[in-house]
Amino acid sequence: MGSNFKYRALIAMSLFKLNAEKNLQKTLDVTKSIAARLITAKTLLAEHHATAKQLVRDNADDATHDKAQNKNRAAQIRIHTLSATLIETDQQILQLENDLTVAADKKQREAAALEVEEIAEGFTSAASDVVTSLAALALQTESMARFLPDAAGLHSFAVRAKAELPGSIEWLTMLIRAYTDDVLAGYAKAALPQVEAAAPPPAPPPPTQWAFSVKPHQVDGCQRYCSNPTRIF
Repeated sequence: MGSNFKYRALIAMSLFKLNAEKNLQKTLDVTKSIAARLITAKTLLAEHHATAKQLVRDNADDATHDKAQNKNRAAQIRIHTLSATLIETDQQILQLENDLTVAADKKQREAAALEVEEIAEGFTSAASDVVTSLAALALQTESMARFLPDAAGLHSFAVRAKAELPGSIEWLTMLIRAYTDDVLAGYAKAALPQVEAAAPPPAPPPPTQWAFSVKPHQVDGCQRYCSNPTRIF
């Protein structure tokens, strides 16, 4: 009754997440650079526009005015290109962040699947040992029951359990394999429930304390004294 779980050796550190993190950081750096260049380009366009207006006021010749207009157009083209590129890099950042989220979920699910399979392998190993032990126990109780009637009840239990356990074990093994598949496919939770800590034992009651008081009483006409214990708490 071996486990033979197909995901037993699945978990390994994926290079995808490392590459995605590097790409994300690189894209963030590029985006910051483009945003800074866009601010500079807009400032330069405002300066060129102000210069062109001043040339008109100064009644500059057409060649000088054309030169200023060319600078305006070049600045506008630069702003358009930088703005479009900035939109693209923002979209890339969103995609990379989503990729990282997916990769993190995948890694968590693989870790949970590995934990489930380790539990399953322990279960199948222990269950196999129990079935073997029950078979041996049934043989011994069968021999004992020939001359010890009290052994008949235990023999009946061992025989019944030996017959019923394999089916239950196979059923649970199938369920736990299916649960592993569900974790990896996203149908089950990515993390297993935590084992609840056992409640601490109740504090022992405080020790009982006694106080003794001496009271006189008459015995044969003579006064005697005796101590009477009194419980405080």
